[in-house]
Amino acid sequence: MDNWLMWVLLAVLVLVLLGAVWFFLRKRERDRVRAHEEAELIRRRAAGGEHYAEAREAAARQAQEEAEAAKERVAQAEREAAARDREARAATADARDHRDRVTESYVEADEIDPETKK
Repeated sequence: MDNWLMWVLLAVLVLVLLGAVWFFLRKRERDRVRAHEEAELIRRRAAGGEHYAEAREAAARQAQEEAEAAKERVAQAEREAAARDREARAATADARDHRDRVTESYVEADEIDPETKK
């Protein structure tokens, strides 16, 4: 009987081990399927975000191009302003020289005119 009981216990142990292995393999397969489904969900979310990212990148490129064009317009305006400033300074210097000659002419006329009071 001892031998018979040993075989029964060994058979039960083998069945328990086979059941444990079967449950382990089944759990591993479920985990693999769940991980695959989660990865697909993440990929779909990423694909949806891709369009938004592309739109934002396009908007950023356009804004950068507009900024570069605005910088060029500012640089051109500064060059024109500097040229106008040089013209204005030259005209002011010319007007001062002319005003000085006119004033000298008045002074000279006053010095010559005997009726001017001294």
